[in-house]
Amino acid sequence: MGATETTEIRINMSAANSSDAVSMAPLAHWADQQNPAHVVQFYGDDGFLLDELSRFIGTALGAGEAALVIATKEHRDGLVRRLKMWGLDTTWAVAQGRYVALDASETLAKFMVDGFPDVARFAEVVGGLIARVRATNGSDARRVAAFGEMVALLWMEGKADAAIRLEELWNDLARTHTFSLRCAYPMYSFSREEHGDLLLKICAEHSAVIPGESYTALVSEDERLRGIAHLQQKAAALETEVAERRLVEEKLRRSQSELESLVEQRTAALRQLSSRLLNLQDTERRRIARELHDSLGQYLVALKLNVEILRRRSPVETELWSQSEELMERCIAEVRTLSYLLHPPTMDAVGIASAARWYVEGFGLRSGLKLTLDAPNDPVRLPDAIELALFRVLQEALTNVHRHSGASAADILIQRSAGQVILEVDDNGHGMPQEMLDRFREAGTSTGVGLMSMHERARELGGTIQIESGRTGTSVRIAIPVPPDCAQSA
Repeated sequence: MGATETTEIRINMSAANSSDAVSMAPLAHWADQQNPAHVVQFYGDDGFLLDELSRFIGTALGAGEAALVIATKEHRDGLVRRLKMWGLDTTWAVAQGRYVALDASETLAKFMVDGFPDVARFAEVVGGLIARVRATNGSDARRVAAFGEMVALLWMEGKADAAIRLEELWNDLARTHTFSLRCAYPMYSFSREEHGDLLLKICAEHSAVIPGESYTALVSEDERLRGIAHLQQKAAALETEVAERRLVEEKLRRSQSELESLVEQRTAALRQLSSRLLNLQDTERRRIARELHDSLGQYLVALKLNVEILRRRSPVETELWSQSEELMERCIAEVRTLSYLLHPPTMDAVGIASAARWYVEGFGLRSGLKLTLDAPNDPVRLPDAIELALFRVLQEALTNVHRHSGASAADILIQRSAGQVILEVDDNGHGMPQEMLDRFREAGTSTGVGLMSMHERARELGGTIQIESGRTGTSVRIAIPVPPDCAQSA
């Protein structure tokens, strides 16, 4: 581009020509405002705020008027230092009552009720301050330049509604008192997307707006128009990014929902498979138990009778026949025990209490554990599925006590109360590893097959299982709901 050429920037605005575009980007002369006025200033750096504020307050004090500053200590002290640099000592103005500086937080507390500004208290506190400052030197006509940061404190505390309400109260006060007000908000506190609408509400409560220093520092018309074009580009880019982000978030939500649905389906399928495997296992155990009892058991009994007949016919080898008879007795007892362990016939005939007594007594003899059982003697039967689940859990629990706990004794409790049946096994062993216990509590899973089997049996019947473990032993408690109409009489 040659030296004589110029660069032309065009900004397209709907229903606006070039002169209108220029009028929308005014020069940044903010020191003089019409009186009364309610102006809001946004700032990024405290230095910019104090420069503008010192012009506003300094102009009023230099003209012999009054000023009221309700700000933080940092800003009050900074304002005094800047006025002094300009040759304006506030000491004389303070002595005359023309300059009053108060702490924003302390003043705010005087009219706040339940986190919201009270109308009557605000009029009394702030209205009284305006009236007092105007009346200095006996003149009610003295103009007042006021600066307040109380709204900014509310905004920074996350009380946007209270801040906007306080702006409204300042406007109401201006109907009965003459003053020119300047408010200020740090621009970094409007950093979120949802702050846009609230910023517009704040601006709507003011007669003029001073933008941040990134705009105010632009002196020439060309710089301001370039700045506006840049801001438009940033806004358009931000809108695109927000739209793309929402699209990605929506895709992620859909993917997460689909994944959760798939996990639920797979989990339900695995639970159904686990339940079916347990049912098949119980059915097969019952079948094998009947086969052992009805087939092999009968064969052994017949063999025992044959041995007895042969012994009587040939009494020469009496000791050999006695040993053979003893072996037959042991085989019959082992087959009967194995059959009963697979599926105790007493449970089908009498119920869980009788089966539990038989099993606990036999397990205590085989394991050497000192076992006690507290079970009801009433003839009321539970549904077969519940009784079978309780018996299997009892088997698993006592097996774990014998194999892993190092216990010498265990107490078993079976009771029915409040629409549920409870089985509890407490041992005096060394307890479970904490890692396994935490994993079981958090996810209902464990590295032990026995614990998983107990958990699945309880879950299948709508019950719960709880495990408490420590240095003094482990407690396993399973509770299964029993509908009132499911009870059977033995």
